[in-house]
Amino acid sequence: MIRLLLLAALGLTLALLWGVDPHAIDLGNRLAAPSVAHLLGTDHLGRDLATRLLWGALPSLMAIVLVLLGGLGLGVIAGGIISLGPAPLRDTTQWLAETALAVPTLVTALVLSALFGAGVFTVAAALVVTSWAPYALTIAALFDRIRGEPYWHATQALGVTLPSGVGRHLLPHAWPALGALAGADAGRAVILVASLGFIGLSADTGRPEWGAMIHEYRMFLFTEPRLVLAPILACTCVTVLLHGMLDRRKT
Repeated sequence: MIRLLLLAALGLTLALLWGVDPHAIDLGNRLAAPSVAHLLGTDHLGRDLATRLLWGALPSLMAIVLVLLGGLGLGVIAGGIISLGPAPLRDTTQWLAETALAVPTLVTALVLSALFGAGVFTVAAALVVTSWAPYALTIAALFDRIRGEPYWHATQALGVTLPSGVGRHLLPHAWPALGALAGADAGRAVILVASLGFIGLSADTGRPEWGAMIHEYRMFLFTEPRLVLAPILACTCVTVLLHGMLDRRKT
C-alpha cells in the first residue's frame, strides 16, 4: 500500500512538473508527430498527448487507492468475523460474502452511476461493494488453517491476546495471498475506470482519462494509431506493474 501511495504521488508530481496544460488547444499544430517539444506528438486538437496521458493516470490511481483501502479493510474485518466471531454473526457474514461474489462489478457500477452520477468515486464504490467478499473468504480460510498450526497454539498457551495474535501471526502469514488478490483488484480497477470512461460514465469524454481518451481517439485508429495505442498501453503497463508490486508470494 505504501508503494502504491508513492506511485500515486509520483504520478501527480510528474503531471504537475510537466508544466503543460492538458486542455491547451493548438489547431495549428494538430496531429503533430512525436518530437522534443511533444514527446508523443499531439492529438487532433493540438493537445500534447504525453501530458494528457500523465493526467489521465490520476483517476485510475485514485480509484485504486480507494478500492484497496475500502475493499481490503472490509474484507479483513469480515474475514476475521467469519473465522473468529460468534456463530450467528459468523454465519450471517459468510452468507453476505458468498452473495456478494455473485454481484457483477460492471452492473453495480452502472447502477451506482445512474443513482449517484458518474465519477471516480462511483467506480471505486462499485469495486469496494464487489471486492471485499474474496478478501473475506480468503482471510477466513487462511485464519482457520493458521489456527491449526503449533505456533498458534503456543501463543494461546502463553496467554497472547486475540488482537495481538491476529496482528503478529495471522495477518502477516495471510498477506502473500491477500497481496495477490490486491494486485488483481488494482488491475481490475484500472480496466473498469477505463471501461466506464470509454462509455462516458467515469469522466467527461473531454477530460484526460485513459478510457475517455480511447473513446475520443477511436476514429483515428487507422490514420493515427498512436493516439489510441498510448492510453491502451498505459492501462496495460500500470495493471502489470501494480500486480507485481502487490503480489508478494514470490518474495
